Amino acid sequence: MNKRIGLSYKEKRQELVWLDDKLEQVGRTEALLKGERHLPLLGHARKGDAVGLEKLAQKLAVSSEPLVVKPRHGSNSKHVFLWPRPQEVDAKELEESVLKASESHDKSWDKESWNQNAVPKGVVLQPMYSPLAEFLHGYPCDEMERSRHAFERGVCPKFLRPLELKVQTLFGEVVGAQLNTHPQYLWVARDGSVHVWDQMAEGFQTRHAKEPEELPKELALFLRDILQEHWQRLRSDSEMLARSAGLDEIRVDWLLGDPKWGPRIGELTHMGTFAIELVPVSVRLARAFAHAHLQRKGEAIPFACF
Repeated sequence: MNKRIGLSYKEKRQELVWLDDKLEQVGRTEALLKGERHLPLLGHARKGDAVGLEKLAQKLAVSSEPLVVKPRHGSNSKHVFLWPRPQEVDAKELEESVLKASESHDKSWDKESWNQNAVPKGVVLQPMYSPLAEFLHGYPCDEMERSRHAFERGVCPKFLRPLELKVQTLFGEVVGAQLNTHPQYLWVARDGSVHVWDQMAEGFQTRHAKEPEELPKELALFLRDILQEHWQRLRSDSEMLARSAGLDEIRVDWLLGDPKWGPRIGELTHMGTFAIELVPVSVRLARAFAHAHLQRKGEAIPFACF
């Protein structure tokens, strides 16, 4: 992955930038799949566009619906602002969130591909998708309030994020998926079955987590029910998108569980397909990717995929 990211700065493939652009990918995806898949865009503005930013803040201030303000650029849920009741918030706070999102930067983005960093800085406004906390009956009210205050600072607490499934696609075929908030807990196979990892097993390695993570049982059951109903469509749309765009890999992040919106694409990510949080899985996906390209070029393959 690091080698590919480094190569992106040499190649500078402008035609791939839209895959990391949270504005452009909405319309492109709709055209390729012949229908809306993302949450609708309610507004957007470029960094430094004083008039556009002011109009966006005004639209946010008069909304009676829950909305989210997020950077057009960037990743990892950084500098995202949730406003479940924007009409009850001081207009100055709303205006500041729009401005911060439009010009935001995080040091983690410096390690991302050229494509992602070539996205014009700006801000988008979209409906707020139901967070995980809404599906947890025992989630404490005071914890919810602390989490909301954290979001107002641009920090993204785990249970205020949506139920998000990162669907990994190689050469037009979905190879699996994992949860954004609990990446080391389970793996969704190509057929939609769910494998729960034994996190204490020998050889089970993760990139960041030092301790086993648990997914609340009610969320696990909720995910199972959603997959039974929607997995075939999620897989089909993800594969059609990859094939229509002619991509060797793409990660399609699906938001799940909101009774109003149903499954929606949260974002697309190019060079984000290798499940890097799970080392054994990541190695196998990377080998499969390299194997296919080497075979296509007629070069020797010095390793086994699995």
